[in-house]
Amino acid sequence: MDRRSFFRRVKNSPFKSFIYPPYYDKKEDFSKCKDCKDKDCLIACNEKIIKIVNEKPVLDFTNSGCTFCDECAIACKNGVLSLPYKKNTINAEMIINPKKCIAWNQTICFSCQDVCEEFAIIYKGMFNPVIDLEKCTGCGFCISVCPTNAIETKII
Repeated sequence: MDRRSFFRRVKNSPFKSFIYPPYYDKKEDFSKCKDCKDKDCLIACNEKIIKIVNEKPVLDFTNSGCTFCDECAIACKNGVLSLPYKKNTINAEMIINPKKCIAWNQTICFSCQDVCEEFAIIYKGMFNPVIDLEKCTGCGFCISVCPTNAIETKII
């Protein structure tokens, strides 16, 4: 297999990692989602951050974040998302890219800190924000408000 074919295969892999709602037990359980016709979790999400990718519910923080409201788990009829599996964090770490962040480049901006309910974003003076991973729940609200898309996710 040549290099180009290898990377194309990795890109199109069904095992690609995504950010999932915080109500699942095992990632393998998402295979049951293909049997779901109604996609009730998508409809139930008040923040409208659930998207269906490869017949699975994944989170998209482009416009909002997760409030951990439980509605998607309550709506799930296949038991993939369920309240007993609720986690207090999402399967992603938020990372601030200093090259993209305007606060790291000497411009006053507190957009991410203002929206963070966990007080997980800490500034050194008025600049150089960092995310305290001990406090961060991965809710994604900071991503949706960042004017330069400086907050990136790392799937865990």
